[in-house]
Amino acid sequence: MQGKLSAQDLTFTYPGAKQPALKQVSFHIEPGETVAIVGPVGSGKSTLANALPRLLNIGPGQLFLDGMDTTQVNLQDLRSAIAYVPQDSFLFSTSLKNNIRYGDPQATIAQVEAVGQQAQIHKEVLNFPQGYETLVGERGITLSGGQRQRTALGRALLIDAPILILDDALSSVDNQTATAILQILSQGTQQRTVVFISHQLSAAAIADQIFVMDQGQIVQRGKHEDLIEKPGLYQDLWQQQKLEEKLG
Repeated sequence: MQGKLSAQDLTFTYPGAKQPALKQVSFHIEPGETVAIVGPVGSGKSTLANALPRLLNIGPGQLFLDGMDTTQVNLQDLRSAIAYVPQDSFLFSTSLKNNIRYGDPQATIAQVEAVGQQAQIHKEVLNFPQGYETLVGERGITLSGGQRQRTALGRALLIDAPILILDDALSSVDNQTATAILQILSQGTQQRTVVFISHQLSAAAIADQIFVMDQGQIVQRGKHEDLIEKPGLYQDLWQQQKLEEKLG
């Protein structure tokens, strides 16, 4: 799997809904690209994220991985190529080490520490009395929200899938750390395709492409430096976030 993703007039309506959550969405993402998907609440960002690994029942001829229709790809093969991190990942009542290597129980501590560094949690873990042997409690109750999310990210990175989907998975992480994580993921020696869904525009700004969604459609796309110069939704969202940061 190379990690090339594309959609052609992707449309999806939730059962019982009157309006489609996705309306004729089309895009092309090259292997190794980092793409940020931004937009207001309810714009279809998470629906798109769930469609990629077929967590939703998408019709044929709309989503493609390396040119192959995802509905024709064996589901196990498809999901082995995609590491998906939701906003609220489940952590087990065991050690940090075991939570991170859930997808690869034979991983060494060196491998665990390497993904911990990529996920920007390694330094904090070293301050825990038992380090990576620290018990996190059911659902990670002993960790902060940001630490839980970065632990889940480390788990996904350890699998080393060619595609990584972060569905608002850094929402509890500060903007500076989220930006650092994205920079590490996009500049790594083994580049993966990263789809980053977020409200953190300062982190999204470093992406190779930004898709701006509204009412189930991609209404703008391009690089940050181009989008902020054009009147439109992205410029409005950017100015609103900067104002909130000043007031905060």
